[in-house]
Amino acid sequence: MPPQATARSPFAGCLIFILALLIMIGLIGFTAWMPFRQAAEIEKFTKASPAPLAVEPTEGNEAKVNALVERLEAFRTDLNDAAKPARIELTADDLNLAIAAFPQVAELRNSFRIREITADALLIDICYQLNGRPRLAKEGEEGFMSSDPRYLIGTIKGRPQLARRELALQVEALEVPGATVPQGFMEHFSTLRLFERYLKDPVLGPVMAKMTRAEIKDGKMILARVPGENPPEVVSEATFQQGSQRFLTLLGGVACVFLAFAATMVFLGIRKQKRLEKESGGN
Repeated sequence: MPPQATARSPFAGCLIFILALLIMIGLIGFTAWMPFRQAAEIEKFTKASPAPLAVEPTEGNEAKVNALVERLEAFRTDLNDAAKPARIELTADDLNLAIAAFPQVAELRNSFRIREITADALLIDICYQLNGRPRLAKEGEEGFMSSDPRYLIGTIKGRPQLARRELALQVEALEVPGATVPQGFMEHFSTLRLFERYLKDPVLGPVMAKMTRAEIKDGKMILARVPGENPPEVVSEATFQQGSQRFLTLLGGVACVFLAFAATMVFLGIRKQKRLEKESGGN
């Protein structure tokens, strides 16, 4: 006869333990599998080698660099007077020159180049580095796990956006030659926080905090502060982390199902054990 759960039999408890262990192993396996699945999808529209973009020369353009610095300093000075409007207009050439000359945006060199500012958007050629397939760290690399980089090479259409006292880039479209970018990746890539690290910078942090507008108009990017106008707060932290939160929500849902199942099994096991004890006591 098959084993039955009684007051003296550990079968019910063992069954619960085994099922809980299997579910836990499944959760661990799912968590470990997800980065490899994501990497496999990313490899479909990225390259293993970079294609560095041209950088605007600064040598021989000292006069243009100095003029741009003066305009930016004048804008910062105007921002310090709360009663005074502040405004600066930047062309594609200005932005490319800033990427080449200013250390604050040095990481954008060879990876971002403004192709054109249209009537309503920035067209930006990119060679954007992403994390590739996870692997064990090689000698000289930090940590236990690492990855080889992948490069997203294409053109993005975007707009400047002010949110939470931070200047960001809202990506509206991404074109990669010979490949289709999945919608799930676009949701994660929809906002690039290029200046996140400067939120607490003593110079750039206050400048971003005092601006109330960032827009495209007449083929230029315009940054401004209008007296009496509050900075927009249209992008939440949830939007910035949409991709990762979706994964955490799924993982949390699986964990809740596991806990509910385990609790149900424990409850049924205890109830059956009490019933058997009651029946044994009545005999």
